[in-house]
Amino acid sequence: MRILFFLLAFNCYGQLLSEEDKQQHFAAGTVFSAPTYSEVYLRTGNIGKAFGYGLLASTFVGIGKETIDDKFDKRDLIATMLGAVAINVILTAIVIINDKRIKIFSR
Repeated sequence: MRILFFLLAFNCYGQLLSEEDKQQHFAAGTVFSAPTYSEVYLRTGNIGKAFGYGLLASTFVGIGKETIDDKFDKRDLIATMLGAVAINVILTAIVIINDKRIKIFSR
């Protein structure tokens, strides 16, 4: 198991967000994912669907932007998707914490 984690470390992008362009892609991922997550969760009440659609929305935006560029940069797309995952994890944690508070106070 340790060997697997060691080998996976070679595929990681440790300095991905050090470039300003990648930081902008990260921010764009959060900007497009957060409203999608919120809207889907408010309509369905399903965290899994909200997470998936939030990630999907930012991925589509990232792919669209990269197809417009002269050269498709997969690292830009990864940065966009990382932004979406980051905000979706934060929103999921907020939803779970608020659901537990509501259940505690409704007794």
